[in-house]
Amino acid sequence: MRAPLSLFLFLLSAMLQAGSTPLTFSSGEQQVSLIELYTSEGCSRCPPADRFLQSLGKQEGLFSTFIPLSFHVDYWDYIGWADPYASPAFSDRQRRYAQIHDSNRVYTPGFFINGNEWRGFFQRDRNWRGSLSRKKVGVLSVTYQHPTSQATFEGKLPDSARLNTAWIGLGLESSIQRGENRGKTLQHDFVVLQWKNQPMPSSTVTLTLPSPPDNGQQRTGLVAWISQSSDPRPVQAAGSLLPSKTTIH
Repeated sequence: MRAPLSLFLFLLSAMLQAGSTPLTFSSGEQQVSLIELYTSEGCSRCPPADRFLQSLGKQEGLFSTFIPLSFHVDYWDYIGWADPYASPAFSDRQRRYAQIHDSNRVYTPGFFINGNEWRGFFQRDRNWRGSLSRKKVGVLSVTYQHPTSQATFEGKLPDSARLNTAWIGLGLESSIQRGENRGKTLQHDFVVLQWKNQPMPSSTVTLTLPSPPDNGQQRTGLVAWISQSSDPRPVQAAGSLLPSKTTIH
């Protein structure tokens, strides 16, 4: 008999807490690009963008040259469906991007690559790889063993550096009962379930992370990136999926 997913996630969390083999991952010296999608389950135009982000999980270079992230915003919740993955902090992050690009407008679906608006999704060719950065910025390495994580950056830290860490979920599914997507079943990958932002005053920093959240996802990943306190655009990023017997959709 196949064990239920909730039991598997419980056992995985228990193994991490019990001091199992640490999860270690790093970027190369060249910049790993963050591809950020700002989306909402309450937005009728968002499911195609969600599917596009899902498709990136099958592309060459995942986690080594690019990392997809799906930030669910809360500013559409008022139209009838409260997105379970939405956070005011994610909406604020998108608004901060709008500010640094001299714009007073946020919208969904909205894509940013390395903090720069990417409108290629709305074009026929969708040449997203042409927007990836491969400049040499330094190596970001992360070691996680519950509840402690250590991040090290071999390169020049930006002024007022910040370390961002995010738990992400893949293989999530929602049955929408109200709002613009009423009656639809939506699938999501690379959803940011939890995001933490803290100062990084030196090239090595140790932090305490909570256990991976259990939102019913089939896969769980950890992503880290460096930015500045005054500028959310990522300088370098690294990420990995936690061990699992399941696969990316």
